Amino acid sequence: MKLSYRDRVILIVVAIIAIIAIVAIALIRPTIKSINTDNKTLATTKQTWTETEQKLNQIEPTKKRITEKRDNAAKLAEYFTPETLFSEQDQFLHKALDDNNMHVTNLTMTDPEAAPLDFYYGTPHELSYNLNQHADLDGSMAKALAEELREYLVLSARTAQDVATRTSTIECRAKKEDLMNFLAEIKKMDTTVLVESVTVSDYTFCPEEDADPNWTAEERAENIDHSTMTIVVKFYSVPVPTAADLGE
Repeated sequence: MKLSYRDRVILIVVAIIAIIAIVAIALIRPTIKSINTDNKTLATTKQTWTETEQKLNQIEPTKKRITEKRDNAAKLAEYFTPETLFSEQDQFLHKALDDNNMHVTNLTMTDPEAAPLDFYYGTPHELSYNLNQHADLDGSMAKALAEELREYLVLSARTAQDVATRTSTIECRAKKEDLMNFLAEIKKMDTTVLVESVTVSDYTFCPEEDADPNWTAEERAENIDHSTMTIVVKFYSVPVPTAADLGE
């Protein structure tokens, strides 16, 4: 069939449009695919940026918490015997003993060693539960006991920490008032010192009426109002934490 000129023009135009459409589709498809890939990459990048920004925003608060914890730990360490003074504790004891007329017969000091320092906490005891139960009209007594028990459970669950410690065992002879003055001087120390035990041989401290009539004047001076005793004192020490390197 012979096409007219008009038909041939229309056919050529249609063919050109078809070719353009095919070329456009061929060019657009990779672009669309690339756009989709870029959109996914953009979403991932945004998520990564959000997470990174959150972490960046946490830096200053984290630095503040680290500094606060270090400062609190350093303040707590002030209550312990400095490690640098551990070797001087026997000198301190000698002075305190001499100042309070404690006649020492033997004093030993152990080498520093690690030992657990238990937490101190009170154990609540309800001795009159039935009476309190009837008297507790508004429930305040039960609430107070429950709070004490809750605090006890929290504190008792903590794990004891190991710290450096030295133990001094003192065997001496002294008057009761001198012993009390010595213990008071130990108490005045602003570091962690624990009088673990005081074992007194004669709790009466040999009053005048119990003196042996055959004692010499020297023996009377040594024994009347005196008693031999063993005192065990512990010194605790922890290292002072150094400032953290926060990159400032």
